[in-house]
Amino acid sequence: MSSKWLSLEEALSNVLNAADVVTDIEPISLFEANNRILAEDVVAHLDVPPWDNSAMDGFAVNADEVNTNMPLTIQGTITAGMEADTPLNKASAIKIMTGAPLPAGANAVVMIENTDINNDKVIINQRPSEGENIRRQANDIAKGDVLIEKGTRLKAEHLMLLSSQGLNTVNVYRKLRVGIVATGSELAAPGTTRLSTQIFESNRVGISSILQEENTDIIDFGIVEDNEASLRALFLEASKKVDVMVSSGGVSVGDADYVKDIICELGTIDFWKVAIKPGKPFALGKINQTLFCGLPGNPVSSFVTAKLLVVPAIRKMQGQSAAFKPLYVNATLTQDVRNRGGRRDFQRATMVQTQNGDWEVTPFKTQSSGVMTSITSANCFLVVDENSASLPKGAIVPVMPFSL
Repeated sequence: MSSKWLSLEEALSNVLNAADVVTDIEPISLFEANNRILAEDVVAHLDVPPWDNSAMDGFAVNADEVNTNMPLTIQGTITAGMEADTPLNKASAIKIMTGAPLPAGANAVVMIENTDINNDKVIINQRPSEGENIRRQANDIAKGDVLIEKGTRLKAEHLMLLSSQGLNTVNVYRKLRVGIVATGSELAAPGTTRLSTQIFESNRVGISSILQEENTDIIDFGIVEDNEASLRALFLEASKKVDVMVSSGGVSVGDADYVKDIICELGTIDFWKVAIKPGKPFALGKINQTLFCGLPGNPVSSFVTAKLLVVPAIRKMQGQSAAFKPLYVNATLTQDVRNRGGRRDFQRATMVQTQNGDWEVTPFKTQSSGVMTSITSANCFLVVDENSASLPKGAIVPVMPFSL
């Protein structure tokens, strides 16, 4: 086990190296595929559009035969879903609706606003050029194009694209099974009667909510007291049921902090001090093929390390091809900030957008890692570099939004 203080980048690199991608693939309905990870490239088997078609409502004509003020016979009408029975005749025009196939013999569409209609005749007021207002076959998608790459997290726009190709199922990686447990004899489950020396446990529901946003199957292992035999039995059971086990508490250096020693005994562990605040203690290991992430017991520290280190591991294991690092935006400080340095400080703060579209950020006065209201009242982390002793009002700083 390493006792070295790691930078956030070093810790994240170790996490990603230990996170093995699941290999099980399953076909599922497009209606169930939102937020799932694509397991293989999807290749187009249809051209889009499938034929030359009109880009707007108007008249299909042969541009080479059109003269302004020359009446053309309206040969018929084509709406979307129809096609012309016969090719376009000379000195004729076919009324055509947006999306309808271009009839044979036509090479342009004149928008209806540039025409005058008189019974069965139409006068073209502005001579079109060849190809005008026509969407050519395959100008959007051609057969053989890679539509969506393996490792993409599927969203509504991807599913609409797949459906437009006539697909109703897609192959995705199976969902990750993630176990959640809180350790500590001082913890009582919400909804139960707590002892005078206990506090109500809050980390499991928070971590579970964070990881459910990644579309995982959560197994709640409850609360386990600080007892070596109980913890050993729990982690052995979890290693047979889940791909990832996330615990909170028991990874520091206290007399009752057994978690890291048990994981080391049952498998392998790299115990770190990560140079971030809050969230210094973090343990990474494996029992058989189950990845183990040990978070601090402090609720705010647990929240921060789950966001910064566990979520990237989950995304890597799900087969996602990118987005392992959190999103940062730049914002202007509204007040001076002091920092002791030595650790990257993720200060709870509020960010607001100004009228010109820029962001301003205001950190809370209270940054104690034991104050949960600093999370519920915040909408971002103000990130203070470990080498910065202070930041003046007006400085441009990186901010990590909780959501955008």
